[in-house]
Amino acid sequence: MGIRTDLAVERRASLTRKDLPGLTHRETHQGAALVTELTVESREASEALRKPVGRYVTVDLPEGWHREEPLRAQAASLLTGYLSPLLPEGPALVVGLGNRDVTPDALGPRTADLVTVTRCLRKELRGSARAVACLAPGVMGQTGMEPLELLRAVCGAVKPAFVIAVDALAARSLSRLGRSFQLTDAGIVPGEGAGSRRFALSQKTLGVPVFTLGVPTVTEASTLARDLTGSDAALPKGSFLVSPGEIDLLVQRSAAVLAEVLDRTLLS
Repeated sequence: MGIRTDLAVERRASLTRKDLPGLTHRETHQGAALVTELTVESREASEALRKPVGRYVTVDLPEGWHREEPLRAQAASLLTGYLSPLLPEGPALVVGLGNRDVTPDALGPRTADLVTVTRCLRKELRGSARAVACLAPGVMGQTGMEPLELLRAVCGAVKPAFVIAVDALAARSLSRLGRSFQLTDAGIVPGEGAGSRRFALSQKTLGVPVFTLGVPTVTEASTLARDLTGSDAALPKGSFLVSPGEIDLLVQRSAAVLAEVLDRTLLS
């Protein structure tokens, strides 16, 4: 059974050969956080990781970070420092992916609710701040439309210089749930890690650079059972996803951190 995860660091950890040409890896401790930087530059590395060419930054926080204001502030500062240099000039479109009615999938919409939008302001009121628009497109079961279909139309009307998508992710490791923040400039395939692969949101499909911020909120029940039993015997049949007991608070605090990162990055 293949590893099912949205996290590039977990994909790399599963590789038999980790020194692939075109794949660079660096880990640093910054305060209480572990920061892992992966750069995928070659087709060979991209195919091995099953991730597009691009840069992937993962900030891993200690358990219980969501109850500690200093740790939340540090996470926001670190992510802002990595995101800001990547963004081009010009107006931004923030997209909160996911289903707000399903808590583990509500990270994107809840973040979108907290982001400061400025596109509605006249330029003299906006000052030097860039124009920021925000959208939570829902899921196909709610709208009958793929997020990609909606975003193509919105990008045609708003004409952003880039898109930042926020989405809940899937992880292979239970210990990463609600504790790993991933930033990438390689776009996203919504639902890929959870086995519900949709159309990719990328520069190729939207016509502008697509950056992604995400936090894993679910893991597959079969991988959890394998970790607990050490065996593939009697694994749950079908695709079941599990999330932490504190998922409500984790999503709430994660959304607040990501909204702060976006405001500090886009409005500075």
